[in-house]
Amino acid sequence: MQAVILVGGQGTRLRPLTLTTPKPLVPLANRPTLAHILRWLAAGGVEEVILAMQYAAAAFEPFLRHWHGLPVRAIQEPVPLGTAGAVRNIRAQLHGPTVIVNGDNLTDLDLQALWQSHTASGAQATIAVGEVADPSGCGVVVSDATGRVSCFQEKPAAGLALANTINTGTYLIDPAVLDHLVQGEVAMWETDLFPALIAADVPVFAATLPHQWVDVGTPRGYFRGQAALLAGLLGTPPGTMLQAGQWAEAQVSLAADAIVTGPLTLGFGAIIAAGARLTGPLMLGRETHVFAGATITRSALWDGCMIEHGATISDSILGYNCYVGAGVQLQGALVGDGAVIQAGTTLPAGAIVAPGTVFNVATQPAG
Repeated sequence: MQAVILVGGQGTRLRPLTLTTPKPLVPLANRPTLAHILRWLAAGGVEEVILAMQYAAAAFEPFLRHWHGLPVRAIQEPVPLGTAGAVRNIRAQLHGPTVIVNGDNLTDLDLQALWQSHTASGAQATIAVGEVADPSGCGVVVSDATGRVSCFQEKPAAGLALANTINTGTYLIDPAVLDHLVQGEVAMWETDLFPALIAADVPVFAATLPHQWVDVGTPRGYFRGQAALLAGLLGTPPGTMLQAGQWAEAQVSLAADAIVTGPLTLGFGAIIAAGARLTGPLMLGRETHVFAGATITRSALWDGCMIEHGATISDSILGYNCYVGAGVQLQGALVGDGAVIQAGTTLPAGAIVAPGTVFNVATQPAG
């Protein structure tokens, strides 16, 4: 099997973090999200992956240079073409059954089971679906008793859904279905290609398989994905497992009297000083430095962050190389790369800090 990963989105729901890091490269449990997806595809029997990219394509080059594993090629769209149009753009590169997955979707879906469902039903397109108690706000997939799809509902209001089965973000297609689209035109799977296939009586089936899935493209989803990875449900962090749910890479310095509870991952060269308190689910990236008495709870700190003594961080995501001064408190914050929040600064809960911003007592926001 081949696979196409859609990596062309701008990641607006995770800004300001995605202003400098494309969403599929955002680190989760100390691996890029894309690396988790590639490892899952390889385990499922995929033999080649094509990245359908558009936004910030050059940012993927370092990752691809250092990736060793499943063969990966990158093809850039000339202009944004939508989720289905992006795959139509590379139609000539697809030579058999092809898995389609979003670059912000983590799952443990059994791809061999998906393949078996696809072939047994005679489908030309198969949509992995999951059953949920409340499908409102989701992409609802309506099918008959055999699994053949009859229609879609995009984000129905509460109580108005026609089914409780929702699209979980993974498809298996025969490339010929892409010929129902015009090369170079914008098209989406749910609103354009799948309805066109159904109208043309092309067999589109839903596969209801036991699996977990997480859209990690929002702060809430990001934290859900991090917790699942630390629990070993959708992959694992790099490094050595210290004990259940706690992982560390090489050259980590963890003071004997640091207080560590809950699942977490500590990146290469991280330093956690005496009296620091870490409560998971938590990620500390490579070369992070947490000084004495700092408290970090249910957060993610990307590589190179420095947290001074007495600072308190909870439910926050800090981008690369951020600095948080002594005694600063952050709650529910999204902090862009290279931001500096100096001692004495007060930021409101839920603060969004642009990359490179410098806050001190004189420049802190009002209120």
